[in-house]
Amino acid sequence: MSAKVLESSVFISSMGEDGILRTTVKPFSEITISHARENTEFVLKLKNKETVPILVDLRNIKSISKEARAHFSMKGRKGAVNSMALIIKSPVSKVIGNFFILLDTPLVPTRLFTKESDAVLWLKAFLMK
Repeated sequence: MSAKVLESSVFISSMGEDGILRTTVKPFSEITISHARENTEFVLKLKNKETVPILVDLRNIKSISKEARAHFSMKGRKGAVNSMALIIKSPVSKVIGNFFILLDTPLVPTRLFTKESDAVLWLKAFLMK
């Protein structure tokens, strides 16, 4: 993880030395549209290329609003990411992840993972050289 870390009330985000941006949702967070917009600003500040892969750790999320899901799908806005790997753990996060992928289909390749190492391996295929 890089030395530059941006933190809000619900997210911790950083750019990894491997070129993959990482965002972790803090425990029991209820993500709203204002949180989603704030994290998008974090991504824009942290990325070092045109677009980057992002790994989002949802294992501790409590809920996410419909508006926040739509925002993260990148519809109607220019995205800063070219792929998303969502790490899930609980049945609640699996439901949230599936809702996100099925109801608000992201405009970039997106997959659910239970292991960070598998997610990183998949995201490496999207690193821009």
